[in-house]
Amino acid sequence: MRTLTLVAIAAALIAAAAGLGVAQTQSALAAQCALPKIPPDVRITKTTAVAVGDDIGIPNGGKATRPFCRVEGVIEKEIGFELWLPAKRDWNGGVYGAGVGGQAGVIGVRDLARAAQRGYAAASNDSGHKNTERNWLLGDPMRAENYAGRANHVMTQRVKEMVGAFYGRDADNAVFVGCSGGGRQAMTELQRYPDDYDAIIAGAPGVDTPQMSARRMWEMVQHTKSAGLMAEEDWKLVAASAVAACDANDGLKDGVIGSPMTCKFDIASLKCPRSGRCLSEAQIAFARKIYAPLKTESGKQIDDGVLPGTPVAVALVPEANKPGPAYLAVALFGDGVHRDPKWDARTFNVDQDLAAIDKVMNLHADDPKIDAFVARGGKLILYHGLADPFVSAGPTIKYFEALQTRFGAAKAKSFVRLFLVPGMDHCAGGGVPDRFGAAGAFDAPTADVRHDLLSAMAHWRKDGVAPERIVASKVENGAVVQTRPLCAYPAEARYRGTGDPMQAENFECKAGAK
Repeated sequence: MRTLTLVAIAAALIAAAAGLGVAQTQSALAAQCALPKIPPDVRITKTTAVAVGDDIGIPNGGKATRPFCRVEGVIEKEIGFELWLPAKRDWNGGVYGAGVGGQAGVIGVRDLARAAQRGYAAASNDSGHKNTERNWLLGDPMRAENYAGRANHVMTQRVKEMVGAFYGRDADNAVFVGCSGGGRQAMTELQRYPDDYDAIIAGAPGVDTPQMSARRMWEMVQHTKSAGLMAEEDWKLVAASAVAACDANDGLKDGVIGSPMTCKFDIASLKCPRSGRCLSEAQIAFARKIYAPLKTESGKQIDDGVLPGTPVAVALVPEANKPGPAYLAVALFGDGVHRDPKWDARTFNVDQDLAAIDKVMNLHADDPKIDAFVARGGKLILYHGLADPFVSAGPTIKYFEALQTRFGAAKAKSFVRLFLVPGMDHCAGGGVPDRFGAAGAFDAPTADVRHDLLSAMAHWRKDGVAPERIVASKVENGAVVQTRPLCAYPAEARYRGTGDPMQAENFECKAGAK
């Protein structure tokens, strides 16, 4: 990659004036990267011309297959952003917004790399703080608002201005893609700023992040209070036993629960004595407590519990002295609510602290009143792993059903699809097919409408053909070793009974059991 200088840009302009064409010389590439107009509240800190064959500049990111301009800068006081601009002849006319998970504080460069190589003008931002600042929520009060959604909105507005000036015309479509915290950002864009994007792909979105964070904080406190009661192998036993009990419900015994929502498993079946590893009465009671719906101290239920077969992610408080940001839940309640960097997380109170977080920032992304987005033809694809230990799929399913209630099933079908991924962990992983063009550069081996969400979304918007089935791939050492269809909810993938169960063509999408 080559950082531009004014001399290089000037030389490029002279060469262009001399009629040297658009050959991929350094000077020609430099000329392509000159931004003709920069919004007044945007400061460009670095512009880099990336040629074909250049290292993209991210770990294991590969080489550039198309030239592009990498623009780095700051919006307003401290919203760090990057904008990756394909060469003008390669631009597909679209803008791609890339979400960032967790506490943000970084740029989603892997998504930018994928999007720019596919012809999008792609942008991402750090939400107005750096992840190296452990107690960022104790800084400028605007940081809470930026994190809650404003930063992406402001970035999108500024990026559209720069893109229009750079290419000489406005973008004709815009898509936002994110998972986890990035999925929440995607849903926030959809609900609060419906004019920003025409299409949204949101994975594991944590549509009720306060509720989700309260459960995570509560679980950490419970694990701390009962430290030593359950070993890691005990938790694995609980999850694996649930899988074994409900594995064959989808017509194939393959080590994955197709629909954990309908799985019936009693943890008491693991009570000692039994052959193999077993649990004591105290362990059974504790495991039941963790998997059960969470209730506040006053008895109000705030979620539906953890899905059977989902592995429990054990974490204790106070956190170990580790580098990097604190857990999101600790940051939200410790710094956000209590304004105390030394807050004792063991004092967490669900009733009091959950109600207080809404006074700090609005992290809810579960509003089904998205009439403005729908009216302008917006499209939404949701996806979620059914073995996600951090963000339960339950609220995502409920949000999808809330859209059906508000708009009616027929109307909802015109703008939203939900794909549930059996056995998949948080955004990816779990030892199952998890490559289907999702966020985080978990790109599909084949970037077409059958295998890739981004391609399927573009096809839906352009040609009016909604995705009903996406083929997910499991990749090991660069080779596809398994494929499995993801079916538009409420349909589920069912094995046909013949053929190689490692191949997607031997499954069909059928109505799921309620």
